[in-house]
Amino acid sequence: MAENISNSSTQQLLALRVMRLARPKFAPLDGFSHDPVDPTGFGELLAGKVAEISKESRHDLPIGEYLIAPQMFENIYLGETFTFYVNVVNESESNVVNVSLKCELQTSTQRVVLPCSVQDVTIESTKCDGQVISHEVKEIGQHILICSVNYKTLSGENMYFRKFFKFPVSKPIDVKTKFYSAEDNANQDVYLEAQIENTSNSNMFLERVELDPSQHYKVTSISHEDEFPEVGKLLKPKDIRQFLFCLSPIDVNNTLGYKDLTSIGKLDMSWRTSMGEKGRLQTSALQRIAPGYGDVRLSVEKTPACVDVQKPFEVACRLYNCSERALDLQLRLEQPSNRQLVICSPSGVSLGQLPPSQYVDFALNVFPVAVGIQSISGIRITDTFTKRIYEHDDIAQIFVS
Repeated sequence: MAENISNSSTQQLLALRVMRLARPKFAPLDGFSHDPVDPTGFGELLAGKVAEISKESRHDLPIGEYLIAPQMFENIYLGETFTFYVNVVNESESNVVNVSLKCELQTSTQRVVLPCSVQDVTIESTKCDGQVISHEVKEIGQHILICSVNYKTLSGENMYFRKFFKFPVSKPIDVKTKFYSAEDNANQDVYLEAQIENTSNSNMFLERVELDPSQHYKVTSISHEDEFPEVGKLLKPKDIRQFLFCLSPIDVNNTLGYKDLTSIGKLDMSWRTSMGEKGRLQTSALQRIAPGYGDVRLSVEKTPACVDVQKPFEVACRLYNCSERALDLQLRLEQPSNRQLVICSPSGVSLGQLPPSQYVDFALNVFPVAVGIQSISGIRITDTFTKRIYEHDDIAQIFVS
């Protein structure tokens, strides 16, 4: 839709033409199947007539046998490149001078000036001057292309007019993310599941889906691309594909900083349409809710997966100070009522004063008395200053055989 605004009641000598440049589309194949060995030839005759009728009723512009030129303004999606040809035509019988063209793209948040080389040129009668302009679309919603033309007639009169071209920009894909924390992992890994849905009305081929991690993490992609390189790359409309990434903190000992590691990174995606048009999107910084450990956090650093019954074993533990003050901590052990795992270490042991963002290691000697999968529980950490008790149960599971 275009709107023309002029500063004078005098008839304009120039006209403005704007055409979006897009790649062709596949032509629909209207065929009629017939038996090639039919002795009567009736099927072949009928197929020929159907083909003639299809050609006569076709209103698009064919490009060869299989492609057609687009005849309407196709959808523009976020992340794609909007390319158009703007042309200034002199429809008068006299020359015009000092012709300058200015193209701007207005969105809901900003107004971008597009590069244009048609500046202070002379356009002779029945001649034209134009340029191809490309711009990567970075916002959704209503867009307005504003084309302004300034020129001067041979009599010295300054002329001006502009046109507005409105078009919407839609979201091509929808991204949903989920975070999973490996609480029993000493490396404090975080798993990110990304679900990507094709919300456009055409097929797309995913070229790249990567996670650009923040400075606190390193990332590993978990996929089956090595075994099935083509699986999951073609997305039809409404199709959804899932991707999984594992993020590991670079400094696992920075416990105080670990509480603040809510920024994971950005998801970077690029794709191509069925005709090879390229699109690219990057999400905003992905945020997760850090686990609420409180002032202290207990992690199991080393433990056997399987032990023999009535044979003692050792469990290596690490206690982090996640608060912003020094803590004077004491270790107390409570024996479970079922007594399937007996903790033989002394109780009431002082762990000393633990500064902020630091940790202390200690070991538990455990004696298994029953077979099966048994849980280690009964760890109690006491803050001697506030008298607060932190209870830690089911910190690890052991298979006793």
